[in-house]
Amino acid sequence: MSQGEGGGRPRKHPHDPAIGQYAIDAEWQEIADIASEKAIIRNYYRSDEALAERIDGAGDKSGRFAAITLAILEISKDANKEDIDSLYDCVERYINFCYKYNISLTNLGCYGACGVSNQTISEWAHGRNRAARDPRYKEFAIRVRQLCGINREQMMVEGKLNPIIGIWWQKNFDGFTDKPVDVIDDTDDAMTLSESEIAKKYEGIGDD
Repeated sequence: MSQGEGGGRPRKHPHDPAIGQYAIDAEWQEIADIASEKAIIRNYYRSDEALAERIDGAGDKSGRFAAITLAILEISKDANKEDIDSLYDCVERYINFCYKYNISLTNLGCYGACGVSNQTISEWAHGRNRAARDPRYKEFAIRVRQLCGINREQMMVEGKLNPIIGIWWQKNFDGFTDKPVDVIDDTDDAMTLSESEIAKKYEGIGDD
C-alpha cells in the first residue's frame, strides 16, 4: 500500500479527500487521547493527594523531608511574580497543605511555595525592588512574615517548638531582640523643670 493510499503516516487521498481526511482525523484523535491521558496523569501527580502519598510513603525522615520539598516545588509552579493574587493563592495552598497533612509550616517553606527567596521577601518588606513600584508587594511580604510568626509563636506557647529554635527564628525572621531598650516617657516633664519647680510640684506628697 502506498503512502498516498494510507500506508505509513496517513496522508490525504489524492482522489477521495474524505478517505484521507478520515485517516488524518483518526491519527490526530489518537494523539489527542494520549496527550489527554498524560495530562491527567501529570495533574494527578501534582495534586495534593499524590504529594501527600509520597510524604506518607517515605520510609525514613530524609525521604519525608525530600517529599515535602517536592510538594513545595509543585505548589510554586503556579506562582507568578507578575500576579500578586497568584502569590497569595500559593501561600494559602501551602498553609492548607501543611494543615491537612500535619506538616510544620516554615518561613522558607512558605517563601519557596511562592517561588521567591528569603532575600526577595526581605527586599519587598523594606519597600525595595518590585515593592518600590507596587506597594502591594510590601504588604504581601509583611503579611507572609506575620502569618509565619503567628504560627511559630503559637507552637512555642503550646510547647510544640524548641524554645531555643523558636527564639532564634523570632530574632531572625520576626524582628524580636533580647537587648534591653530604654524607653523614655515623653509625658513626664520632670526633665524640663527646674529644681524649684519640681519641689513645688511635689511639695504636698507625703504630708498625709
